[in-house]
Amino acid sequence: MKNRTPLKILAGCILTAFFAFSCSTSTDSTATTATTSTTCSSTSSTVLGCVGDNSSNLVTVALAKSAKFTKGLTVFGINILATSGVENAKLLHAANITAELLDNDENGTVDNADVVNKLVSLSTAVTMYKTDSDDYDTSPIVAAGWLDKYGLGLGADETVVNYADGSSHDASVEEIFHMISQHGYSIVYPTVFGESNTSTATMALAMDVARGGRQLTQTSGAWVYNNTDCSTAGSVDNASNDKAWFFYNDSSADYATMQTEYMYWSLSSKFGMHDSTAGLTKASTEWCPNTKAKLLHRIQQSTIY
Repeated sequence: MKNRTPLKILAGCILTAFFAFSCSTSTDSTATTATTSTTCSSTSSTVLGCVGDNSSNLVTVALAKSAKFTKGLTVFGINILATSGVENAKLLHAANITAELLDNDENGTVDNADVVNKLVSLSTAVTMYKTDSDDYDTSPIVAAGWLDKYGLGLGADETVVNYADGSSHDASVEEIFHMISQHGYSIVYPTVFGESNTSTATMALAMDVARGGRQLTQTSGAWVYNNTDCSTAGSVDNASNDKAWFFYNDSSADYATMQTEYMYWSLSSKFGMHDSTAGLTKASTEWCPNTKAKLLHRIQQSTIY
């Protein structure tokens, strides 16, 4: 994933401080603070859109407002919605991350149309809040037929410049990628990326090796690994060492969640997100190949791929 300057793809889309749903210039007297929105368009591509533009997406301006979102836009038809406390810069940051993950070569066209079409048809949305997800209430959208599981909650304060403080990774990359893998790739390519609690997809079998063996359920309320130390971790094919090198230990996570996390760590390590001292510290608590070189070294030893 390349670094993308926010205004590079969002040039021409100006967000007002409190309300920015409408594409045409108009004054909204029903918002918390009456403001004027401006034309929403991209000067270089069709990346950017406005809430309600795409008929395949259930979420409209009216529904978004009724759920307490006061501003938003779409990226390739996927909604990015925010409450009033979310800084515009954070909203733009999340929009750029979404665009980058779906259009990594930055040519203005999605890398995989089938995946994006699925995401849009499911009305997926990034729902941003400032301090707590209680800032919004999606029940009006759910009542209209939208499934809440397709909405991804993202805090503005966890949407940060990656490891800029020496410890915090950019949660927007992780959470937005989870949405794409769970509701896009997993559904469109089930034999390769299918995520479920009994999955035998190629990705799931590869993950089993990384975890030191296949375990679909927890033991006595916990995930049990034969290793939690990267200095003694095994290889991808585990031919000579079957020690786990992915040991995610969240007791609330099921096997499908493990796959989601595995996909995130693999991709983010490949594009260098954790290639720093801070990244190594963060990753090593549950994932060993934190750099592209380490990950490729493990893949080259594998017969699974």
